Amino acid sequence: MPSTAKHDHSLSRSPVRRILELIAECVVTRTPFLRVVVSLYEDELDPGSENSETRVIECACRGVSDSQKRDLLAFVDSGGIVSGRRYRPPARRGDSFYFRHGDGLRPVPLLLKSSRTFFHPDGWHADDVLLTPLWANRGIIGQISADDPLDGAQPTADVFRQLDKLASLASAALQDARELERLSERHRVFRFLTESALTGVLVIRDESIQYVNGQACEILGYKRDELLTLNPWWQLLHPDDRPSAWTDQGRLPDLASMTRAIRRDGRTIWLTSSLYAMEHEPGSAFVVQFYDTTDRVETEALLKEKALRDPLTGLLNRSYFEDAIRTELERSKRYKRPLTLMMGDLARFKLVNDRLGHQEGDRVLKGLAGVVLQQLRDSDWVVRYGGDEFLFVLPETGLGISTVEDRLSQAVIDWCAGDVADVQVEMDFGWSTWTPDRDCSVAELIREADTMLYSRKANRANDS
Repeated sequence: MPSTAKHDHSLSRSPVRRILELIAECVVTRTPFLRVVVSLYEDELDPGSENSETRVIECACRGVSDSQKRDLLAFVDSGGIVSGRRYRPPARRGDSFYFRHGDGLRPVPLLLKSSRTFFHPDGWHADDVLLTPLWANRGIIGQISADDPLDGAQPTADVFRQLDKLASLASAALQDARELERLSERHRVFRFLTESALTGVLVIRDESIQYVNGQACEILGYKRDELLTLNPWWQLLHPDDRPSAWTDQGRLPDLASMTRAIRRDGRTIWLTSSLYAMEHEPGSAFVVQFYDTTDRVETEALLKEKALRDPLTGLLNRSYFEDAIRTELERSKRYKRPLTLMMGDLARFKLVNDRLGHQEGDRVLKGLAGVVLQQLRDSDWVVRYGGDEFLFVLPETGLGISTVEDRLSQAVIDWCAGDVADVQVEMDFGWSTWTPDRDCSVAELIREADTMLYSRKANRANDS
């Protein structure tokens, strides 16, 4: 069904149109013919086929009257159809087709009829039709229709060769021009989509940025020209994430869907990204599409942190301990290093709540949490295990546990002496150590530490 969409003559200076006009001009200046129409088809025609049809999408002419030109444009605008059956073998002369007296061709505006009278019986006749196809692969993508030879003679072999040569040049140029227009159209659509997108878009080739949209500039804090001169492009990424962007030529980087970038102001942001391969003159490239998810990542991290910490003391909670302690024990086993679990319980803390109130009790717990943290190494961690119970995880600590206990005990006494009125708060300890020559579980370590702790608490009670 032919399209009824009007031909856009505002695009008449497109590469395709310029080539058609140039070929029409060459025909009237380099051959005997005074009138010519050069047309371009939408699809290839199969020469001689009754079933092969296509639409004429563009034409250019020389030497035609105004009324003929209007008819030509109206034919193209209406989606004029041409058939492959007109290119019949009996009429073929080289690559052209010459029909004496029209030879039954259906009249269409593309087939010029002469307005002159020719008297030579063996010369050109007013109804003669000369068509020179524009060949591509095995089909025809357009044609040159020439008429009104200046000398009134039938075309000679030399004339046919001239037309065939012009048609060959036109065909190659038109195929290149149509591909260029298709690329240009894809580029226009690509630019429209990316510039109106809410995501950032980078086109990368040879480690440099070939295209960047406005949203990418907004997210990354750079001006467009700054990004276009940045090489290599992965300087935008956080140093720890850059190796994932390094790749062999022609392959997509193995960039994680969640990755970090460094804004121009130095701030680290989180990006959710996708990568796609694309064609990009003069070779291949890839597209990085991304959006800023920093707020979401930071919110999730904060929520996770809160879920794993005691809200009063800020210490890790029991849930974190149960998830992480097995990993810690496996690490100790792998490197054959000792691991000590030490329980700590505050002595006389109940008196703080009873005499000074629960708010004061909360202040003491929070203060002591900070005190014990100051006495530990970066590799150690402490958990609020219960109301006033603490659990210390001490990697690579075995024989030196007594020193750790003394240091923690003294720090608690010193802080409470200056910050807790009327109550002498102290901390009792019990511990258990895993060593490479022991085969025990986490539960067994906790039970042993707990047993030692309450044995010591009982001794303290007896002594008092």
